[in-house]
Amino acid sequence: MKVCLVLFALVFGGAVSAQVAPSHNWHSPSEVVKKIKKNFSDINSYSADFQIKTVENKKEKSMKGKCFYKRPGKIRYDFSDPEGDEIVSDGKTLYIFIKKLGAVGKQDLSMDKKNSSGPIFTTNSPDGLNRLFRKYHYKFDSIEQPRSLGEGSTKYFVLDLDQREKIGGFEKMKLFVDSESYLIKRAVAMDGRGKETTISFLNINFSEDIQDGVFNFHMSGNAKIVNNPLVSEN
Repeated sequence: MKVCLVLFALVFGGAVSAQVAPSHNWHSPSEVVKKIKKNFSDINSYSADFQIKTVENKKEKSMKGKCFYKRPGKIRYDFSDPEGDEIVSDGKTLYIFIKKLGAVGKQDLSMDKKNSSGPIFTTNSPDGLNRLFRKYHYKFDSIEQPRSLGEGSTKYFVLDLDQREKIGGFEKMKLFVDSESYLIKRAVAMDGRGKETTISFLNINFSEDIQDGVFNFHMSGNAKIVNNPLVSEN
């Protein structure tokens, strides 16, 4: 389950934007998607606080922490809850450390295999975000776009995504896109068993000086390594 949540976080951690005052095409969800992808391709780096909430069988679970991104495809997620968990990638190899299990998932990002857990591994890249929208049908959730959601004066484009090929993972998603910045401020995903996952990003900082060393993973000598846990051979 942690792997699936991580992939979800990586997708929407990348879809952030600092642009303002765009020209709208309210009748075309494809224009909104184009702007989301274009904005991400222009981003060099950022840091942000993240929150992930899951609801399954009326039980809620929350995770939170801080994440970092730097072009091309470097990411780091430091969890404060559960404390000590990490997701780190230098753009070539992805490490998923689960402290409670004393285990590290080591994923080769160059592998071209089907991902049964969710969207593509290299989600924090323009190619990964492009693939997300290729793997899902997308449309506006209603005629009124953009619209207020009762969160101040901000208006949102709301996109419904439906997995084209049901291969597991998140079958449906809902994206809440700021109509001025084209920042995906919130995303909600549902799997085939009714589990709902919501991710939000707060305090996004595009000016922080992030050193390359942040994206080095330091492996504990006692950790058990599981190679390429995010792929299937089919």
